[in-house]
Amino acid sequence: MKNVYSRSFESAPPPRNISRSKGFTLAEVLITIGIIGIVAALTIPNLIANYKERVIGNQLKKVYSTLSQAIKMAESEYGEISEWPLKDGDMNSTNTIYTYYIKPYLNITKECKNSAECFSQYNIQMAQYYTFQLNDGSMIALDLNNKDENPDSLFTSYGIKNVTLRNFISITVDVNGNKKPNKSGEDVFRFFVTQKGLMPLGIDLDTKTAKNRCKKTPRSANYCTAYMLTKY
Repeated sequence: MKNVYSRSFESAPPPRNISRSKGFTLAEVLITIGIIGIVAALTIPNLIANYKERVIGNQLKKVYSTLSQAIKMAESEYGEISEWPLKDGDMNSTNTIYTYYIKPYLNITKECKNSAECFSQYNIQMAQYYTFQLNDGSMIALDLNNKDENPDSLFTSYGIKNVTLRNFISITVDVNGNKKPNKSGEDVFRFFVTQKGLMPLGIDLDTKTAKNRCKKTPRSANYCTAYMLTKY
């Protein structure tokens, strides 16, 4: 009797629609890796720089808030700054302002007075400055200044309008202490204490003008304080 169920598999036709995958060649893999490396080399430095700048911006905002509150509390106790004993070029006056009008309202961890110890990375004369360090690591240089009679004399150089006081306080801040880069407009910023309170330099410039003038040079970097505060 014939076995109707037996069939030779050798004569069966090959299966249809079998997909055949093709792998990447070594050359293709190397080209892809090269492209990825080029893209990374172009983008990663910018990402790192933006991140570092954002960190500095946040540190600047924190110091700005801390100093603003200190000035407001001092004015609440001693009256407006126009009533403070400010005398340009007088270290005794600077010491008085620091001791009675500034120090009580800040958390200060180190006092360097008029030495360069707190600003050791800077080639500047500290004879008339009072320098100190806050608990967050930022360093402060306090100075008393005198300007001419023109109310807008500070606008051209520092971007602040209508400073009616003849004497005012200059505050220089290094937001991350002696850590690099220690450069104006990058981690070092300036404020003036006027009859309008604590004013970041460049505050009365429009954003576009401040950005264009913020070139990180020692003079034009004065405009970077307000710009950095609004950028982040």
